[in-house]
Amino acid sequence: MKLRLEIVSAAVALLTGWSTIVAESAQDQSPKIDHILLEVADMKKSVAFYHDFLGLEIKSQSNDFAMLKSGNIGVFLSSGHWDWDEKRPANARPGWGMYPHFAVVDVAATIERARKAGYKIAQEPRKYSWGHRSICG
Repeated sequence: MKLRLEIVSAAVALLTGWSTIVAESAQDQSPKIDHILLEVADMKKSVAFYHDFLGLEIKSQSNDFAMLKSGNIGVFLSSGHWDWDEKRPANARPGWGMYPHFAVVDVAATIERARKAGYKIAQEPRKYSWGHRSICG
């Protein structure tokens, strides 16, 4: 359907003299992020954080996998290890090395809510040179 629509749009553009606009917009179609997949150690705690605390919408959930949504980006959680991924030592920490970032309206209020909910703040708010104020939890 999308391809047909683009072909029809291109034909109309050629007939009306708008071919340069169509060509420019076709070049500007960068890949869009569909979802990020996070390997988690505890599915129940992870769903509580991403859904209950941050407010992401749950699209589907099972014992070892959950699909949540933040705006137009999926945030998928898995408590299992994928067979296509490299083998790791038995004591490897799940999820190590993945650091998703979520924008919030009020950083201070979010930190306060996190503390009251019992979450550990690994790094206090810090203003970075690129203008973002971030925390690690």
